[in-house]
Amino acid sequence: MQSQKHKARKDGRIRASKFIGYDKDGKEKRKYVYAHSEKELEKKMLDLNVNIVTGEFIEDDKITLGQWANLWYNNYIDGKGYKTAAMYKTAIDNHIIPEIGHMRLKDIKPMNLQGLLNRKGKEGLTRTQEIIRLTLKQMMDLAIENDYLVKNPAKKLKVTEFEKEVREPLTDTEMEIVEKANLTLKQKAFVYIGLYAGPRCGEILALTKNDIKGGVIKIRKTTVFKGNKTELQNWPKSAAGNRDIEIVDKLKTVLDEYVKTVKGIYLFQGEKKEGLMTQAAYRCMWDSIWKKCNRAAGGSSEVIAFRKITSHFLRHTFATMLYYAGVDMLQAQYLLGHESPDITMKIYTHLDKKKSAPTQKINLYLSSINYHGVKSGSEHFC
Repeated sequence: MQSQKHKARKDGRIRASKFIGYDKDGKEKRKYVYAHSEKELEKKMLDLNVNIVTGEFIEDDKITLGQWANLWYNNYIDGKGYKTAAMYKTAIDNHIIPEIGHMRLKDIKPMNLQGLLNRKGKEGLTRTQEIIRLTLKQMMDLAIENDYLVKNPAKKLKVTEFEKEVREPLTDTEMEIVEKANLTLKQKAFVYIGLYAGPRCGEILALTKNDIKGGVIKIRKTTVFKGNKTELQNWPKSAAGNRDIEIVDKLKTVLDEYVKTVKGIYLFQGEKKEGLMTQAAYRCMWDSIWKKCNRAAGGSSEVIAFRKITSHFLRHTFATMLYYAGVDMLQAQYLLGHESPDITMKIYTHLDKKKSAPTQKINLYLSSINYHGVKSGSEHFC
């Protein structure tokens, strides 16, 4: 039951206010705080008092979009995954603040934000558009939570549709080329782990000899490149990233042989033979792998006979193998470490469309029934 201490508004929220000074005309100014319960309102008022005392409080009619963007990032985003935080930081520093960061937050209208996105679209930055929209939407949602806004002006923004790059798995011919390429044992182990177990690149580079036990590869951590520094990150205990992948026969022979040659802790160490592989060392290794595959395909430094691929193609090829091997989607989701089944479903749905068109399926079904409409091999009951 709603406390009567504060009267509920039409939208169900209750409100409190605090005197914060006078305007240029001598009129009293108050900061209004909204909440859905007395407990929440009390906490918000306490936070407001703390911000005023520490000098962190910015009046609603003065805070700019740029100021709020930095407050939002520092309080809600900084400290999250490196790549995620970097994505938001780039959107804020390179696009949002330079173009509309000077505007007062309370004055921002949907057309201001849409104009920003439209300009990026005309520059051909379609993916950047999507990232900016995502950033603005989340920023404005938290501005409402913090009582700087009542409505989210980024709620219905439109972006230019763009086609994502379609990663085609390695073909049978390309798989044969990879196998016959003159790869070092280290290079072959990296490629085979990706092809026949499917970890992400960062997960492979984080593997230690202790992670290869009992016929399984234990995925518990990943690496993140920060410039040319490499950091190790543990997957949270509840994360889908934690998984055990059984080692198939094709991988076992190569992996067993390679592990015997590793002297340090990590399977894929850097140039100094200790510690994690740096981004520069990884790029050098992958470039060498591709060049050797290209030569095995009949190419040269001047002739490309083997398409340019990244290590992620190995993982995508593994996902394709799971589908054609009849591994159900939930098992595939676990093995691939997908947090959401939607990601796995997109891969399986795409492959299902390629595997057999509806007409082919119908013809196959019709060919299995006789002219009485009874499926071949089945009994007919009246």
